[in-house]
Amino acid sequence: MRAQRFTQSTIDFYRYRLTAFIAWGNAHRANTLADITPTLLRSYLVHLQDRELADYSQHAAARAIRAFLNFCVREELLPLSPMQKVKMPKVDKRILPALSVADVKKLVKACKSERDKAIVLFLLDTGVRAAEFVKLNIADMDTDSGEIRVKQGKGRKDRPVYLGAKALRQLTRYLSRRKQRKSIDPLFISEYQQERLTKSGLNQLLRRIGKRAGVTECKPHTFRRTFALWSLRAGMNIYVLQRLMGHKDITVLRQYLALVDEDARQAHESFGPVDNNL
Repeated sequence: MRAQRFTQSTIDFYRYRLTAFIAWGNAHRANTLADITPTLLRSYLVHLQDRELADYSQHAAARAIRAFLNFCVREELLPLSPMQKVKMPKVDKRILPALSVADVKKLVKACKSERDKAIVLFLLDTGVRAAEFVKLNIADMDTDSGEIRVKQGKGRKDRPVYLGAKALRQLTRYLSRRKQRKSIDPLFISEYQQERLTKSGLNQLLRRIGKRAGVTECKPHTFRRTFALWSLRAGMNIYVLQRLMGHKDITVLRQYLALVDEDARQAHESFGPVDNNL
């Protein structure tokens, strides 16, 4: 995987899930590739269900195993993949919650520092992933245009994202009070160690802000979903949104269109000309 220049997060994804599968297989006398049969694979997937893992966790495990077995076929270690005879676990089609305008206002009010407020507005206005957010340096920001250059995002692709006037003003206010302001310095740092903010640190920070604000769903990806939904509701072209969010296609974004369609239905119920005037 390193030879194919996969990102570390992708490598970690496969390592974690395949290690768990191999350990389970060894405990069930499956010690070689030849021991991996469709029956064994189905038993493992049932084992994951019995552990009451979330459906997407079960699906992720199956994807990792499928990719590994396909690799073994390509390398001629197996004649064909036993996963071909196994159905992938189903994932419920659901739209995870996004933040409301009232939620965001409460979160901003609950921020205790200029940095925290800048983080909340930055995540909401750009929709970047947590891993992309913590890698940003001051040099990646253009204070004149509000453009932020996300380097080596998911799939090792660079892309621009943008801050509006309010979010940019708050970010500039935060940076003006910092001692570390060289172009090579991290865009966001921890307030105590004065080092680059980590994904773990970001999650903990948002959890604290959410608790003070009384907003239960306050994670980096919640802001990403909110960015997508609010952008579509405001009329953004879905293909433009795809590029801003760094998706390879619009498959993921289609689920948000369902919510936007529901907005239209409710608006028609409230303002339809026949029902409201005749």
